[in-house]
Amino acid sequence: MKVTLQLALLGVLVPGLMFGQEQGANLVNNGSFENTAPAVKTWDQLDHATGWSNANGGSVDVFSKLSCNNAVGIPDNELGSTAAFEGESYAGFVAWKDDMRPNWKRILNGRDESPFKPAWNKYSEYLQMALTSPLTAGQKYDISFMVKLGDQSDRAVSGIGAYCSPVMLAYPHRHQLAELADVSSATIMDNKKDWVEVTGMFTAGGDEKYIVIGAFGPNMQSSKVIEGPDNQRAYYYIDGIKLNLHPEDDRDHDGVPDTEDSCPDVAGLPSLSGCPDRDGDGVADTMDACPDLAGPIDKQGCPDSDGDGIADNVDKCPTVPGVASMKGCPEVNEKTKKLFEKALTGIQFETGSAKIKKTSNSILDQVAAVMNENPEYNLEIHGHTDDQGDDAKNMTLSEERAASVRQYLTDKGTTGTRLKSFGHGETMPVEDNKTSAGRAKNRRVEFKVTFFE
Repeated sequence: MKVTLQLALLGVLVPGLMFGQEQGANLVNNGSFENTAPAVKTWDQLDHATGWSNANGGSVDVFSKLSCNNAVGIPDNELGSTAAFEGESYAGFVAWKDDMRPNWKRILNGRDESPFKPAWNKYSEYLQMALTSPLTAGQKYDISFMVKLGDQSDRAVSGIGAYCSPVMLAYPHRHQLAELADVSSATIMDNKKDWVEVTGMFTAGGDEKYIVIGAFGPNMQSSKVIEGPDNQRAYYYIDGIKLNLHPEDDRDHDGVPDTEDSCPDVAGLPSLSGCPDRDGDGVADTMDACPDLAGPIDKQGCPDSDGDGIADNVDKCPTVPGVASMKGCPEVNEKTKKLFEKALTGIQFETGSAKIKKTSNSILDQVAAVMNENPEYNLEIHGHTDDQGDDAKNMTLSEERAASVRQYLTDKGTTGTRLKSFGHGETMPVEDNKTSAGRAKNRRVEFKVTFFE
């Protein structure tokens, strides 16, 4: 199980791996105390575990399956029976000793006082190890180790943790260190049956070179777990000590850190800054106008089926080569242009009416044929009048005449949704309304091929 952690954060986060510190590499050598020379024979031989030393006047122990002394053997020793968490060795330390002394005042005068008073009360042991390389300022690191309360322990405490120090500690005293842990247990560690993990993350200040492990914190709590005679000690076995670079956050688990991932919540490709590419065309879906159809980068990931240089997603005629001015459709041919020019004056109406003269049917039939032959075309019909008469009536008349043409073409087979009609009255003259010839040209019907959005 894991315990709740208190973390001391030092500095700020910076991304990336640091020189000499590979992701996943343990910066603590001999974290399982397997390397011992010479072999452990008795108590207080932490210095036999390669690289380890005491940080204060206390004396940490090493237990080994290879020991010739049953007092510090594995699994059975003088403090109980515990197999190593990994390998065939582990260490052990007094985290806290609840030393008591007789209360002579109570003994001499018999007053109602406690028979004992605190003595040392802060005795603690610490083990330390030089890291394989100094920590890097701003980089996040994970610390983890396994602890188990000794069978013969009659106290249990919180605050079991690790402190990363810039210097090797060599305090002559044997009481609790004043340094604050970078990672520690917030709860009392009272499990005598199982190894329990202490783990947490912190951000390095940049000058740390040693790891120190023991009991930390002015707010450390203790509890009694007395079985038989009270030895007043909280004694912990420790194994599997690790200090690693903290993996960079990667919410979508695509191998691209969130700090470098343009799509941190959707798994994608490293080559596309962590964004997906459903159609595999090399254009990230977030930038792909056609994410399910493969297309070239210069077309925003959309295909160009007719090869006219206009991507299908904006090509109104995607299967027929066209020009940009016609939104990918073929340019209106000269014959059709001349027909529309002829229609300007060739479509006639009864005077003051929207009724089309029969003489106009031939032109309109040709326009209908053009529309039926070019199903990609849509057509705008614009009606205009001269300035004779009432302005409002002229506007209404132009609208009705354009609508009559629209209806004629619909009757000839052009789908109504492909046609739009507009009236402009006398507002858009092309000639001078002061002459009869000018007024005749202003009374007109204009056709415009378009592609409705």
